[in-house]
Amino acid sequence: MKIKCKCDYSFEIEYKKTLSLDDNPQLIDDIINGKFLSFICPSCRSKINMELKTEFIWKAKKTKLLFAPEQDRIECLSSCAGEKMIDSKTDKEIENTYVKKDQTPVIGYPELVDRLSALRNNLNPETIEAVKFFILEGAKNLDVKKASIYFEKILPDEKLEFHVHGIKKDETAIMPIPKTLYTQIEKDKKKHTEIFAALYLGSYLSYKNIFIGEK
Repeated sequence: MKIKCKCDYSFEIEYKKTLSLDDNPQLIDDIINGKFLSFICPSCRSKINMELKTEFIWKAKKTKLLFAPEQDRIECLSSCAGEKMIDSKTDKEIENTYVKKDQTPVIGYPELVDRLSALRNNLNPETIEAVKFFILEGAKNLDVKKASIYFEKILPDEKLEFHVHGIKKDETAIMPIPKTLYTQIEKDKKKHTEIFAALYLGSYLSYKNIFIGEK
């Protein structure tokens, strides 16, 4: 596959649409460290970070992730919602097959890192998204539609570290959360069935789905 740098130089890159994380465990570290789909232009030496639609199969975690580029967000969400598309040639409605039935989409590189970090630490992604919702819901003077929150890692003291973007311009808030909060939310799932159900838009799991319809 060829890509073009801002200096107008084009060069070949290696890109596979489907990757196995079982066969290539180093990929997980590369993704988390920002090395995946990161290239150096041979001409001007500029760093080029890309987002390309990629399927990650991780049998050990019984998951098949679809990494959707941020620019494909609307098409991906439309597919998850079961909405139809208009065929430009026939002007007829057709099925949006962007996301396949056995795939779980994550949209944008930060979400990919977030999900892989949670799975690698044996955390339930569903519970992690619920934790994010409760964190943002309890925050004062915060525009939840503009804020983004991502799971980063488990700290040595067993706290879960989240990064919150959008509180202040160009600043990231680091928020350690006791793991007991995560455990309690998971334990009380039956008490919060509506919230857990609202985390989903089809197969797309995200706390953002709850806030989309809010004014």
